[in-house]
Amino acid sequence: MNRSIALFVALAILLAHALAIHTDGEGSFAFPYDKAYVAFRLGRNLVFDGQLAWNPGTSAFESHPSVLWVLVCGIGERIAPFFHVSMNALVQTFGVLCMLGTLLLVSRFRSDRIASLIAPVFLATSGCVAAASVNGMETGLFTLTALAAFLALERGHPRLLAVSLSLCVLTRPEGVLFVGAILFLRLFGRPNDDEGERPRVGLIAFVLPILVIAASLVIRWRTTGFVLPPAAMPYLHPAPGQWSAGVLDLRDFMIASVSPLLLAFPAWYLMRGALSRTGAHAVFVALVWTIACALRGRSTVPFHEALVPALPFIFVGVQEGLILVLDSPRMWKRRVAVGAIVVCLTGSVLASKTPGDIGPIHLESLHQAWMSPSGHARFGYEQELGRNGLIEEIEQTIRFRRVGLFLRDQVEAGSTILTPWPGSIGYLSRQPVFDALGRTDPQKPLDRPHPWWPEERVDTVALLQQDFDYVVPMTNAARDAFSLSDMATTWVQGIDQDPSNPARITACEGALDRYGLITLPLADDVDRGQPRSTEPFYLLRARRIDGRPRIDVRVDNRRFHVVLYHKSHRQLADLRITLEASDGRLFSLRPTGEASADLAVHARCGLLLYDTGSRGVELMRGRLPLPPDGTTWIDVRAVLRNPQARGEDPFAFVSEEVRIAL
Repeated sequence: MNRSIALFVALAILLAHALAIHTDGEGSFAFPYDKAYVAFRLGRNLVFDGQLAWNPGTSAFESHPSVLWVLVCGIGERIAPFFHVSMNALVQTFGVLCMLGTLLLVSRFRSDRIASLIAPVFLATSGCVAAASVNGMETGLFTLTALAAFLALERGHPRLLAVSLSLCVLTRPEGVLFVGAILFLRLFGRPNDDEGERPRVGLIAFVLPILVIAASLVIRWRTTGFVLPPAAMPYLHPAPGQWSAGVLDLRDFMIASVSPLLLAFPAWYLMRGALSRTGAHAVFVALVWTIACALRGRSTVPFHEALVPALPFIFVGVQEGLILVLDSPRMWKRRVAVGAIVVCLTGSVLASKTPGDIGPIHLESLHQAWMSPSGHARFGYEQELGRNGLIEEIEQTIRFRRVGLFLRDQVEAGSTILTPWPGSIGYLSRQPVFDALGRTDPQKPLDRPHPWWPEERVDTVALLQQDFDYVVPMTNAARDAFSLSDMATTWVQGIDQDPSNPARITACEGALDRYGLITLPLADDVDRGQPRSTEPFYLLRARRIDGRPRIDVRVDNRRFHVVLYHKSHRQLADLRITLEASDGRLFSLRPTGEASADLAVHARCGLLLYDTGSRGVELMRGRLPLPPDGTTWIDVRAVLRNPQARGEDPFAFVSEEVRIAL
């Protein structure tokens, strides 16, 4: 096959791979990751408000680690209306182009051989790379600039090296690791001699990136009082168990990605001193980035996005090792190499597949076990490996987008919102949104945002005592009962700074007393005037906000009438009507008007409450059933409860209970 045609096929494979795995439950191309919307909001605030801040009027300009990506998003906010495209599509397209450019660059290390397409093929079939290309984050740009700098070093292009390293540092502060690694290779490595001796780049090529690093340090110090970025804090102040979690995450990466296991080939030739200089240099750079990721603990983004910048270097090293094997005069070595390539490519494809059988071959349970993660996931997520983790991220982002749109359309402007997942909620709601984990905005006036990776624990009690208007308590749909104790336990064990102290749960329950639970009907979008899909979702609302519905019960000669008065946004509720007999027993009214001893029975289920205006809306009317023999009804009670609620928990009640004596 012609080399150009093979390269074109690799580019097409990557594009098709990205489009195939990044889909929602209905088969449509999915939105970017929730974290990507942080840069979207910062870019919009910069363009339209002239402030590089998460919430206008604050000083937290380090809410997102990538200054360059925020600028890209700001430009996108300006030009997206001109091209009549959404911000999502514009940024995802740019990410795909960056990753395709990475594929082209990685093919340039052995431009005289068809074997130089080994690295591009492995990149194209890697689920990590495919997912990162369309996640809406800066990963593609960061990987492209880092690889361009490495290629410039190997080919002896000082200008390209200077510009690429400078852009790499601006894309992420961790780009300083690539600057250090490439500077080390320039000082102590030797030029590439595989395609003829190349000129060495002068040290002056490193002046510009070093000046960019120094300028960023000075600007940060003059603006915030801190010299180092938040991304450096996990290295200086590691949390207990952080390193062990990073090692487990690295093991998961090797097992789930499969292809990096081929590093055994370049490692063997490196120990024998036979590996090419380009291969040895690439393995060194990959090792530097991999160790840096492992020291930070488990990544908070699915499909091992954090290790994607190392993959081009890994596959360049693998390519150099495989070329030596394929050039070997021994047939068995060549067969082993070809077999290893086939096995690893198959494993990469299977990692991008959802768990299930392959025809008559029963592999679902095996595939599910393969994608099971090690260590703890980030708060609110299962964070499985491979395609499973990507599906979860897409589903959660869709749900958070619905929450953001609801808060934009149904809640009074200026309402304060607390959430551990601020990305798409903050971007779409356009409300003052505060991050419970302190990454988008500082938790104290003179503090600074926390790093995004790893997640830091916070004082949940003090946080909830700040009395926000609304709190997003969970990530999943409201399918099960959710009590005050459930939320206190979940938040303390998930993000509190002292999760093993039982007193913290009690204190958190006390802080939650100022909030009431409501169930929202979240709609995906509208098709011909009707929501295409709707699901329930829990939200906490401060009790001081006058938004609770009120019901009125009227009884006249055994006929009852229940009327609703509501002055707030839409929400879901169940109507429970309880009758008390003269012997003290309680009975609940069924929808058919019969009395039941089961108090879990409701008279009306799944009621959609909406603004009733000045007049009430009838919820139910009918005739009271006959009391049990030998008794009489002494009162009737009516209350609105959250769907799925059980017992007398404070989070169970939507309205005040109305009690009418008979």
